[in-house]
Amino acid sequence: MPAIDQHLLAALMDNIPDMIYFKDTKGHFISVSRAMMQYFGVASQEEIMGKTDFDFFLHEHAQQAYDDEQKVISTGQAMVAKIEFELLPDGRKRWVSTTKIPLRDEMGNITGTCGISRDVTEQYDQAEKLREYAQALADKQNQMEEELAFAREIQMALLPQEYPVFPKGVSAQESALAFSHRYLPTTQVGGDFFTILPISDTQAGVLICDVMGHGVHAALVTVMQRIFVEELQPWSSNPGVFLGQLNRRLRAIFQRVETPLFVTAFYAVIDSANGALRFANAGHPLPLRINRLKGEVKRLGAAQKETTFPLAMMEDAVYMTQRETFSVGDLLFLFTDGLCDIEDKNGERFEDKAFVSIVRNCAQLRGEAFLDAVAAEVKAASGPEGFEDDVCMLGIEYQYQTHHALE
Repeated sequence: MPAIDQHLLAALMDNIPDMIYFKDTKGHFISVSRAMMQYFGVASQEEIMGKTDFDFFLHEHAQQAYDDEQKVISTGQAMVAKIEFELLPDGRKRWVSTTKIPLRDEMGNITGTCGISRDVTEQYDQAEKLREYAQALADKQNQMEEELAFAREIQMALLPQEYPVFPKGVSAQESALAFSHRYLPTTQVGGDFFTILPISDTQAGVLICDVMGHGVHAALVTVMQRIFVEELQPWSSNPGVFLGQLNRRLRAIFQRVETPLFVTAFYAVIDSANGALRFANAGHPLPLRINRLKGEVKRLGAAQKETTFPLAMMEDAVYMTQRETFSVGDLLFLFTDGLCDIEDKNGERFEDKAFVSIVRNCAQLRGEAFLDAVAAEVKAASGPEGFEDDVCMLGIEYQYQTHHALE
């Protein structure tokens, strides 16, 4: 080897931090770098020359290293960047990235191997910690998803499982008031809520609410509302007072949390004996009253132009009770703003005229078929993302007039 080449090789062997070593075909060391000597804890090459990996490593690793070298020698193919675990007799544990190539003489004959091992213990440990963190996060995510799935079951259980019938004792198909609903949260749990209260043999109280935002915090508020509704049964026949009482209870809770929260709500009392419809609104989208015979779709109470505040915004908010008449054959359609407060395919806010037109197109359908058709047409008219907020829909069909009205 020319002197200049020997000088360059010596400089490489003395200064490169990677461990470089040359072995004969039997695995005996014939030359090693300074980094290799430091790794083995020896002061000179003479302490390594003629020895093998079996003199420095535990048998399992030494045997694997020997087998790898014999494969390189027999095939003439290099082994590149193999990650190896090394356990030294003194207890040190290391991970190295090892490359081994055949060592050839001037005639091209393989006379041994040349190896380069880079200590990657720190990188491996970091990668292992990242894997552990990732697994811990995955386990936590699975746990959260299980908990959210359970929370969804609870939330769904709080919604009406069966509808009241009017008058009592008739079948659901024979009821003067026929109910249907669809609940479409954007996440596993949502912030929309509705309930139906049988007030008397002819009267039903219908409440629909929408908590600001969606997700877990909104779902927790719906649970509170379900509890409050039970407490408010004595005021259930008076919509304005009912919402006022619900407002004060929510306000008392929300004042204790830092995050601003409010709830829009609409509450109506329907009398199947005379079609009397009393209602109060707390910042909620006004329901649509659909007269199929005339083909009319109108906003309930829109003519009175009342300004209302959502629940929990003002402690002394007053909610006025309004009155209209519900005719046999009419459909009352209640919904949350996740259905109508969306963008169309051009990124423009969905106009109320377009929404009403969709409802009118679906008006001849009944029950869940009507609700599903409206949801499908709104989705088709909106952008590719579809609904970005929770959606709750409730339909009330006035099928026939019962005999006795309560004052």
